[in-house]
Amino acid sequence: MSARSPEAEPVTARPSEAEAAAEAVWTVTVPGPLPTRLDELVPPLEAAGCRVLRPPVPAAGEAFAWTDDEVARWIVPADALVGIFAGMRLDRAVLERAERVRVVTSPIIGTEHIDVAACTELGIVVAFGAVPENIDGVAEAVVMLIAALRKQLPAKSAAVRDGGWRVPFAGNMVRGSTVGLVGLGAIGRATAARLAGWDATLVGTDPFVSPAAAAEAGVELVGLDDLLARADVVSLAVTLSPETHHLIGARELALMKPGSYLINTARGGVVDEEALLAALEDGHLAGAALDTWEAEGPGGSSPLRTHPQVIATGHNVGHSEELYDTHPRVAAESTLLALGGEPPRYVRNPEVLPAWRERCARLDAAAAAATSR
Repeated sequence: MSARSPEAEPVTARPSEAEAAAEAVWTVTVPGPLPTRLDELVPPLEAAGCRVLRPPVPAAGEAFAWTDDEVARWIVPADALVGIFAGMRLDRAVLERAERVRVVTSPIIGTEHIDVAACTELGIVVAFGAVPENIDGVAEAVVMLIAALRKQLPAKSAAVRDGGWRVPFAGNMVRGSTVGLVGLGAIGRATAARLAGWDATLVGTDPFVSPAAAAEAGVELVGLDDLLARADVVSLAVTLSPETHHLIGARELALMKPGSYLINTARGGVVDEEALLAALEDGHLAGAALDTWEAEGPGGSSPLRTHPQVIATGHNVGHSEELYDTHPRVAAESTLLALGGEPPRYVRNPEVLPAWRERCARLDAAAAAATSR
């Protein structure tokens, strides 16, 4: 059975739950409400004939654990799971009971709340929001932050805002500096491409990238310690995993050049925030730009949020209206493609595809056998 295109028909009035259950092609679980217009992915799914289940997401800071009843209600009937799943992680125990699920879709680029390894072993494809508007938007923001930090934009702006005029230290040019890129995936390479005309030296580190591939991107591949010791600005673009948790801690910050800067647009847990605060307070680092935090959301208590040497943003520095238009549409498209037997547009675990096709074939055969009875 093939899924229809999410634009194939207009969104009509929502049918009753009983009618939807009777007519649905697929059942899709979408915890909600989702942030920043991501709920716009629901109407295309419904227009394509899906029955959409909407379990409530936990409030920020609220403890949550999947109960047997919740798994039976929201996970077991689902053919697809779509959402960020922050605070309600899809771990192996939950995924093992998702016997009908063909695809788990993260509408954003982050998949840290989904056990991707378990999905791969179970034959479930993981779609994610690695759209150009995301990749390029973050890369643009990183270059903006490099220039803002090097040229002392926060201090210069604050001086005029507070009734003054000039600042004692005017900053430095990006030209002639060394920029260290920790992570040379899509965002790291896009950042390097946008720095190509700035006459800066680019060094990078990534265990999954060859020296030849790095050189093709205009980056000299080095070890992490060497990068930290050489770079005037260090930018992080890595996923959060047990291996990268507190990748930048007190030891690593001490290796950085005196007067250098740190940019984190990756994930908050990659940086030890207490160690970073100490490095700023003792004058070792000249400043930082943080878009991601160990504790996210409004009302956070980290002193880094109001520190005069920190450009602080709320995990949205690279966002744009173009991104908000694209994310929900692509999430719906990817989910429907996977339900129809085609790989999603952006796949987090491409190595799963042969096993995923076998899983889909088994599910199709079981559905056909049940219908013929």
